[in-house]
Amino acid sequence: MVEKYFFSLDYANSRRAIDTGLEAGRVLRGEFGRALDGKLGVKLNQDLFTGEVDLDFMDFPANGYDIFADMKIAHGADTGSRILSRMSTVNPGLRLPIRYVTVSAGLGAKILREYVRAAQEYAMDVIAFTAHTKIPESEARQMYNGENMDDVIFNLGSQAANAGCHAIVLEAERLRNERVRGLPLKKLVTGIRIDPKDAGSQSRVTKLGDLAELKDCVDYVVVSSKYLENPDALRAYFAALL
Repeated sequence: MVEKYFFSLDYANSRRAIDTGLEAGRVLRGEFGRALDGKLGVKLNQDLFTGEVDLDFMDFPANGYDIFADMKIAHGADTGSRILSRMSTVNPGLRLPIRYVTVSAGLGAKILREYVRAAQEYAMDVIAFTAHTKIPESEARQMYNGENMDDVIFNLGSQAANAGCHAIVLEAERLRNERVRGLPLKKLVTGIRIDPKDAGSQSRVTKLGDLAELKDCVDYVVVSSKYLENPDALRAYFAALL
């Protein structure tokens, strides 16, 4: 069952990200009320952590949102530790309470394990980013040496699980595979579309209908920015999953 819904605030402007995230929450709480208690979060991308971190991001935890920093870090752990420190520092003496951060599963268990330890210092959990949904399946299989996408995700997920990561990113379709479902870590689904023809730049998408069928196997989902400013689409999206 879905534990957390992250609004994907993929905007270059922090003010728009803050306003859109808070308004989407107001719309949904007005529709679904207590059913969303403790279940909302926001996903902030790398652009929003470039330079000085916006003090107004503190509005998110103040309104009950967990913060997921989708940094897709793929550096060695020493560099990564500095990134974790910088992105959580609003100003001297004040830290932004980031709950989750993405690190590349392709770094392998040893380096991922170092990230898990470093993230614990900031009370963060590491979500291992697997094969980007903008990469066509044929290329992803070639890059990660898998006979099929289930192999790719299982192999990367195994590395993440061995390292003690909190979760992995994958498409819902992969959860039809028993080995992938059995990986001992949380499952986060991204690239979700109400209409699969609305894929945009995504090469591999999750259809909302498929996600609804598999929701008992899903822990976290990312809600595309395509729907956040469309109240009707947003309500329909959540009605299918709650």
